[in-house]
Amino acid sequence: MVDQKVIGVVAASSYSPSVVSSKRYDVFLSFRGEDTRKKFTSHLYDALKQKKVETFIDNRLEKGEEISTTLIQVIEDSHISIVIFSENYASSKWCLGELSKIMECKKEKGQIVIPVFYDIDPSHVRKQTGSYEKLFVTHKGEPMCNKWKAALTEAANLAAWDSQTYRVESELLKDIVEDVLQKLAPIYPNCHKGLVGIEENYEKIESLLKVGSNEVKILGIWGMGGIGKTTLARALYDKLSHEFEGHCFLENVREESDKHGVKALRNKLFSELLGNKNHCFDVAFSVTKFVLSRLGRKKVFIVLDDVATSEQLENLIEDFDFMGLGSRVVVTSRNKQIFSQDKIYEVKELSFHHSLQLFSLTVFREKQPKYGYEDLSRSATYYCKGVPLALKVLGATLRSRSKGAWECELRKLQKFPNMKIHSVLKLSYDGLDHTQKDIFLDIACFFRGNQRDHVTNMLEAFDFSAISGIEALLDRALITVSGCNQLEMHDLIQEMGWEIVHQECVKDPGRRSRLWKHEEVHEVFKYNKGTDIVEGIILDLSKLIEDLYLSSDFLAKMTNVRFFKIHSWSKFNIFNVYLPNGLNTLSHKMRYLHWDGFCLESLPANFCAEKLVELCMRCSKLKKLWDGVQNLVNLKTIDLWGSRDLIEIPDLSLAEKLENVSLCYCESLRE
Repeated sequence: MVDQKVIGVVAASSYSPSVVSSKRYDVFLSFRGEDTRKKFTSHLYDALKQKKVETFIDNRLEKGEEISTTLIQVIEDSHISIVIFSENYASSKWCLGELSKIMECKKEKGQIVIPVFYDIDPSHVRKQTGSYEKLFVTHKGEPMCNKWKAALTEAANLAAWDSQTYRVESELLKDIVEDVLQKLAPIYPNCHKGLVGIEENYEKIESLLKVGSNEVKILGIWGMGGIGKTTLARALYDKLSHEFEGHCFLENVREESDKHGVKALRNKLFSELLGNKNHCFDVAFSVTKFVLSRLGRKKVFIVLDDVATSEQLENLIEDFDFMGLGSRVVVTSRNKQIFSQDKIYEVKELSFHHSLQLFSLTVFREKQPKYGYEDLSRSATYYCKGVPLALKVLGATLRSRSKGAWECELRKLQKFPNMKIHSVLKLSYDGLDHTQKDIFLDIACFFRGNQRDHVTNMLEAFDFSAISGIEALLDRALITVSGCNQLEMHDLIQEMGWEIVHQECVKDPGRRSRLWKHEEVHEVFKYNKGTDIVEGIILDLSKLIEDLYLSSDFLAKMTNVRFFKIHSWSKFNIFNVYLPNGLNTLSHKMRYLHWDGFCLESLPANFCAEKLVELCMRCSKLKKLWDGVQNLVNLKTIDLWGSRDLIEIPDLSLAEKLENVSLCYCESLRE
């Protein structure tokens, strides 16, 4: 390219994207037909067409003296004009008229102009010397002559391409197309509404990709469902793919693989990379050496979107060596395990500022909430907790609706999740095995915010494979670990877990596996609605608005309860649970029994503590736990803190796993 390149860059960067967003053509070609139509111009047009650049070429062989009104409109309706200066370009009043209009659009509308000097000295164009001087003799007396000369001089002083500096024409064509793609890229900055707030993601991912290096790299984009992985990958693809010789974006790999098989996806991948759209490779995935050798000479950019398993990834790019130097593969997934040793970028939630902006764009088509809807918009945004999918779905639900409808919908969300959001998030849950699902639901309903080690011990007590199960949930972005080693999860993911349990029996909470909502636990206890389906229960005493009196058999039907917790954050409870007629039975499958303020002097005589791992009964009225010797082979913790009436503790000689005993403030203890 000639020395004035910086001028073209300035012109491109000053161009307003909002002005060009509705233009019809990407490129307008201006050329002298007799000089270049059958050679260079036709090749350039085909090269641009292959890159999906919308290009206008005037194929009329006979042209008049002045350009038509239609052609003037086409020039104005183009982002870029490529002017191909050839030996006889200045002989055509039509071409000179086109050039004048192009330079006018550059000045008034910021149009990008790319001059190409094809087999001609650039100074002949710039100064109208050589053949151009002779050609202008024929235009002597034309009123537009000075304007044409000024346009030639101005255009020739722009950053330009000179064919005489190239050994082969194909290299010139390649560089011009690359230049066009680079100049077009920033013209479409807002083609994805989901790009709100992810500029920082761009910078970090591009630094990880190191597009300029000759290494072949794979980058994983990982995060929870709906967090914007696909949107980010699509934006990267749109921005970077033009820098590669071949590219392919495979969407919904998980879903398409289930529907059509990995073979069909692999066929599509190789077909697009080779430019053979309808080619079908052989059945057994083994591609011919010829095909692999062709691909091995191409620098390619591949996006594999929503890959669920390592098998899918391996089947799609098992011949890793087929990609040429400098190739890049971007893989989006909810499953961190598939990435092996590859670099991984975790997509985080949007900030509240950017969340509100995305929500407002979805609802109001503006970056700020509509007047009068500010507080409602903030409430809706807060509910979504930075998840782009939730912001878009909820925004679409509320669009064009009254304030009353907004208020009703937001109240509804406090009880029931939005099912479109729920169904997307649930895909991560559906990919778990049975034990992992149990672990996830236990954390969602009972253990969120608890120490990881403690939860691991509890889950192991339930005969779950806790260590590997928790790691699987971490890999799928269903849970996180805080700096204090606590297990946490996004509010919407916890809500998804709650809804899964709720759907076990919508109308009868006593027929669900887990009970944690205060009102539902209160109802099941008070009216004896429990069943053998219930596995876990938690009740917060601080939420009682009056004393709760229960029958002696309120737990009798719940024979499969393994986790039971009645607790309080304070040792001074205003209200408590009372058992006027005693307690007949507890589940023999109980692993965890936590009952603060227990009101009886002992546990049921028929209670079998063999499976019990943790017993916590703080501030209880217990005088003793039970009579005789229990086989406490699994017991690790006894906490009877503040049980001031406690007289004796049981024989613990068989409790070989016992690690912790707390008897603080058990002031009546004698033995």
